Amino acid sequence: MQPGAGDSSRTLQFGGLDRSYVLHVPPGYDGNVPTALVLNLHGFGSSGAQQAAYSRFPALADDENFIVVSPDGSGTPRQWNIRRDRNLPDDAAFIGALLDALEGELCIDRGRVFVAGMSNGAAFAQQLGCAMPGRFAAVAAVTALVYPLACGTDLPVAIIAFHGTEDVCVPFEGGPVTCGSARGSVPSIEESAQNWARHNGCAEHASRARLTDHVRTIAYSECNGETAVVVFVIEGGGHTWPGSSPVGRLGETTQEIDATEQIWQFFVGQANLRSSQ
Repeated sequence: MQPGAGDSSRTLQFGGLDRSYVLHVPPGYDGNVPTALVLNLHGFGSSGAQQAAYSRFPALADDENFIVVSPDGSGTPRQWNIRRDRNLPDDAAFIGALLDALEGELCIDRGRVFVAGMSNGAAFAQQLGCAMPGRFAAVAAVTALVYPLACGTDLPVAIIAFHGTEDVCVPFEGGPVTCGSARGSVPSIEESAQNWARHNGCAEHASRARLTDHVRTIAYSECNGETAVVVFVIEGGGHTWPGSSPVGRLGETTQEIDATEQIWQFFVGQANLRSSQ
């Protein structure tokens, strides 16, 4: 029996735990037509339900007809195991099991499975892109573009990212992370973009453009597998999701662009390039 349209709160038993997630099925879903899926990952201390509301992916999914799954991390506060701590659940294995379960239940277009994340979830999304080569057509990282220290694949990974120059948690110019569980030091956003571009075999020099008064882009093209690395730089922006509701303690939230819409456009474009090869 196919699930009805809208949100449903669910659990998947994995690793001895009941792992929870929110599934959103658009009203236009047809169980006989392969449908895109976006894996939507929350930040440190948040939840799948909060991330669904903050990102507004479910609302866009209703318009564009794709499925959204917003899972919960583990622990207190909730988080994703980006350090691969053996004392914490194997979140990458959980996500693999979750995708397997959804693909067994729903009519999923396996060439149009994407992952997007916020902060801790953004870092984890990039790890998933490395850990599950070929499973995700593209990756989106909001407020944490960090090339994994050990990317376990040579396959290119299409990346779109968003970062504010006044991020209060993950500094745009690099340095110590001041919130969440990973309190180490990170490279600058420009260096992280260069690292991803090298991984993808992109052209050495990025193209740069100004979109609005406070938003500019850094884009690497001519990458292996028709992938791309695109970074939206929000001048004066904080540790926030562009176009979403303001979160004062995390800095400014620009309304000059909508990250959710930009991510979806990038996802669709990258999937179309793959299907044409």
